[in-house]
Amino acid sequence: MYDKDFEFLKDAFKSLPGVGNKQATNMAYYVLKQSDTYVDTFVDRLIKAKKNIHFCKQCNNFTSHELCDICSNESRDQHKLCIVSNPEDVEKIESTNEYTGIYFVLNDEMDVRKQKIIDEKLIQKIIQLIKSKNITEVILATNWTINGEATATYIRNILKSTLTVGVYRLALGLPINSALEYADNLTLKHAIKNKVKY
Repeated sequence: MYDKDFEFLKDAFKSLPGVGNKQATNMAYYVLKQSDTYVDTFVDRLIKAKKNIHFCKQCNNFTSHELCDICSNESRDQHKLCIVSNPEDVEKIESTNEYTGIYFVLNDEMDVRKQKIIDEKLIQKIIQLIKSKNITEVILATNWTINGEATATYIRNILKSTLTVGVYRLALGLPINSALEYADNLTLKHAIKNKVKY
């Protein structure tokens, strides 16, 4: 039977996504074996990150500035917009060196089972971005899952009924029921290059 404070620490690690009981236990033991300096530095980095990192004013990605590096980069194609579910998806697409436009990060997807739709404020922010940048091409790069496909369809329908803009979906180089972050670069590169009118 573990000490109450140990269980408290373990529960903190267990609250992280993808961390099970055994991993949380190992992490708790690891941290307790480290020096006070290590722990203080670790905690300080968490606090600073939480304090300084926020959503980019334009694209909703994480940044410590008003605009993220991509939004503030004038060499990017300002007339192409790629809509993704998570910040990790931006990193994944950027690693292909195939896409040169700007992004919008939903930080969310519809939940079909719970009948939860995308926040209306996010939709309005996308529409305003498209109008202000004179976007001519929107790529919906949500995951190829039930929720991701529902999200893409929902956004497409709103954009089609509101604006005159080309709407595309990543090509089916990605398997059904797959998350973008797990796609290999070659597959993702093919999906971006062969995007389909949506």
